[in-house]
Amino acid sequence: MKTQISIQERLKDLRVEKGLTLEKLSQQTKIPASTLGSYESDDYKEIPHRNIADLAKFYEVSADYLLGLTENRQLDNISISDLHLSPVAFQRPEN
Repeated sequence: MKTQISIQERLKDLRVEKGLTLEKLSQQTKIPASTLGSYESDDYKEIPHRNIADLAKFYEVSADYLLGLTENRQLDNISISDLHLSPVAFQRPEN
């Protein structure tokens, strides 16, 4: 059985991969080091949407990856044909 990695673990793993301390990450993201530390701790607090977006952009991963919704760090662009939409999806609504 595969164990899901928590948001805290993902954030810490990404920071360590980049060889950053909390202070250096704080300087680069403008998020206080104490706040970043709380995101990585077992005493986890809610992360504001803006900070999730900023951290995902900084680490070059998707927000879905940070949130544990996917194991893929990057979301691949999907062609419209792969979405298997019906032709109705492409019609403009009539007024």
